[in-house]
Amino acid sequence: MLKTVLGASSIIRIQSWDIQSAAPATIESALGVSWPRTTGTIARGRTDVLCIGPTDWLVLADNTDADAILRKWFDEALEGTSFRATNVSQALSRIEIKGPEVRDLLAKGCSLDLHPPIFPPGRVLRTRFAGMPVIIRCSGTSTFELIVARSYIDYLNLWLDDAALEFEMSVV
Repeated sequence: MLKTVLGASSIIRIQSWDIQSAAPATIESALGVSWPRTTGTIARGRTDVLCIGPTDWLVLADNTDADAILRKWFDEALEGTSFRATNVSQALSRIEIKGPEVRDLLAKGCSLDLHPPIFPPGRVLRTRFAGMPVIIRCSGTSTFELIVARSYIDYLNLWLDDAALEFEMSVV
């Protein structure tokens, strides 16, 4: 099993107080995505847009240099709408974990049904994982990404290392 704490990235949280409001077309065209409206879905384009709630999204860009550009651009594009953007790049950390038994390992920490037909690649959900609020994203058949508050990253790493012992494998 391979575990990697992903390097710094740009994470912008978009929220709205109006559940009926559609994302501005300028956002969709600039990001190259069709804005996801169903909780648990992901739109892939120039960035990834994760719908983590009915009016809550995370925009992920692997380039940290995009922080200032995205934030300024979102402020302008969202002005006068019910949407608001907040840079949470420094508040959240991302861990990628992959391997043949990753679903069984993750099932030890949460109550989500992680079987492939229920939680296929391209699915994302918020849950309590090992007592922490975590966003779990399935990026491939045997690859997952965990997004967690930075203050929990050490505990999550230790929990994953301990849980992997049952499978007689090490999480590197």
